[in-house]
Amino acid sequence: MRPKKLDVSYSENQEAISPIGTRYTTPMSKIFSEDSYMQAILDVEAENVKVLSELYPDKIPNKSAKRIKSIAKTRTVTPKEVRDVEANKTHHEMGAVIRVMSGKAGDDGRYVHFAMTSADAVETAKALQAAKAIAMLIKTASEARDACLRAALEWKDVPSITRTHGQQAIPASFGFPFAFFGYCLQKSIERLKYDREMCVEGKLSGAVGTYDVHTNEGIDGANIEAKVFRNLGVKAAEISLQTPPREDTAYLVSDLAVLCGRIESIAAYVKTLKRTEILELSETPEESSVGSSAMPHKNLHGNPFIEERCMSIARVVRGYALSSMESMLQEDLRDLTASLSDRIVLPESFILSDYSCRLIRNVIERSEVMSDNVSRNLAYTKGATSSQLVMSRLVSKGMQRQKARDISFRDARTALEEGRSYFDILLSDKEISGMFTKKELEELCNPDSNLGRSKEIIDRIARKYLNK
Repeated sequence: MRPKKLDVSYSENQEAISPIGTRYTTPMSKIFSEDSYMQAILDVEAENVKVLSELYPDKIPNKSAKRIKSIAKTRTVTPKEVRDVEANKTHHEMGAVIRVMSGKAGDDGRYVHFAMTSADAVETAKALQAAKAIAMLIKTASEARDACLRAALEWKDVPSITRTHGQQAIPASFGFPFAFFGYCLQKSIERLKYDREMCVEGKLSGAVGTYDVHTNEGIDGANIEAKVFRNLGVKAAEISLQTPPREDTAYLVSDLAVLCGRIESIAAYVKTLKRTEILELSETPEESSVGSSAMPHKNLHGNPFIEERCMSIARVVRGYALSSMESMLQEDLRDLTASLSDRIVLPESFILSDYSCRLIRNVIERSEVMSDNVSRNLAYTKGATSSQLVMSRLVSKGMQRQKARDISFRDARTALEEGRSYFDILLSDKEISGMFTKKELEELCNPDSNLGRSKEIIDRIARKYLNK
């Protein structure tokens, strides 16, 4: 039973301007919601005070840390209240957070943001969001990988023709490309795991990263930072200026673009196989689905909207990768030229990547092989795609390669131009028939038995990576 079609995923937030906030949302959106972002900042602020009170109770009383922890919730320090204070009073985001937190904490509020700079809270909050987002994306990318590998196994025993440069190439298992796609998605998953370790970094070292206030107050700032980050479950950069290395974001978004680019290539391949003239893959349309608003006959197989959406997503995320690279440049030790980019690029790249993984999984799981059309296309060249095997065998039997190539091409051309069986032409070619038995030629021209090791490779890749 094929799953239902996954298309747009509407959000209740119909006031959002971006379609990513309304039409193309996934559970990933919750990680990057305004509420989640604010809670991440509050968590950093509260954890900083908590660790300071534990290690330096003479600096911050334990009761003050507990009080600050108790109000570090978005139901108390609401994003709306912070926005209002920023817009009408501070004109500075973290200044507004500090003012609201301090007001809620009463006399204990003076310890909020102790020895911190704005980037400590914002960059570490961003790292907390990225860590959660990577974990979710690894899961959805793994599900897309498994869909490819299951399809490879399901279609392993179907002989088919492959294509290079839009031309028929040689026979292989129909599932072979899907094993390759699964392998490529696994490589993206491994890159995401690497990024989780190498590119998800925050900081808690104060202005320009020197622990200046800590040192002046007799506090081991590096120790405070290390313990806070252990508690938060992410890591601090070994050295930072006002921010951790900007290339962390550039690497991460670039890897998201690579993932979306691979999904784009899978979508394009499936789209090609669903072309009317090829139609080796199809999907049963849902009863009420519309293939085209103007052409009713398209309801049978439908336009490849979902595949094309995956391709469109890749183009957007590639643009975001460029933006993240350009945002590596900051004047002096920091400026805010990357701020807008980060607020848009990171959330939308993650959400679109997650959406793309979910779409391509659904596309593959809904697709079915049209066996008759696969056989028809395999026989389209009358067996001429066996010319590579004939040429190689002639060389093995002692013929010079160029002559073997010329003869194989000559007979293949006759088969293609005259629509005759390549086997029959080879059999009647005196230069070839004298070097082969009829049985040998039959074996060379039988696509069912000349799939190379494609089926074996499918099994190997599936065993290694399926449900890994």
